[in-house]
Amino acid sequence: MKASHRTPWAYKAGTTALHRCPAGIKLILLLLLSAAPFFGFPFAGGAAALIFIGAIFADVKPGELLSGSLPLLTLLVLFALFRSLNIDSGIRIDSVVLQNGLYTAASILICFAAASLFFAVTTITEIRKTIAGAELLVFRRQGRLSLALALMLGFLPRFFECWENAKLAVSARCCKNRFKQVMVILPLVTERMIETAAETAEALTSRGYE
Repeated sequence: MKASHRTPWAYKAGTTALHRCPAGIKLILLLLLSAAPFFGFPFAGGAAALIFIGAIFADVKPGELLSGSLPLLTLLVLFALFRSLNIDSGIRIDSVVLQNGLYTAASILICFAAASLFFAVTTITEIRKTIAGAELLVFRRQGRLSLALALMLGFLPRFFECWENAKLAVSARCCKNRFKQVMVILPLVTERMIETAAETAEALTSRGYE
């Protein structure tokens, strides 16, 4: 299925049942769906089917869940091909190793789609409040663990947002070669993410977090 153009892992406002579902339940489902593919093909197929159905109920095009996954897929397939090469008795491809590598690639794509659906129906504020509530329940106090986890999760969609913005800017300047785009975009995104981290640290310091 061809992925539609959409900023990967971006939140899509809505009032569907998945949007209204508590973030804690969605986070647990994310963990289960991400782990399922590594228990065998039936679990992988079930996880993929549930993600597909969830996307429909969340009013998200299923193909959009894979937006931004092409570079990852390319690396995974190349890695699988490289591992399957057997040069001991001439250059040939070990079909079993290749099959296992491609299955791993598909499993990681399922995890990617599950995370994409999660962030499409869950705001960072919901995530932070859920993690803070869990921390309070377990440790009887609210420390910095919930804040750190929320910031870490928040940086994931932020990375894709920066990448898409840089990609649009580079494309507007007539750089159409995808390899050149990556070479130009990567340092720009890295610099922007470092700046974002520094700005976040300054904001936290001004609020009393040392």
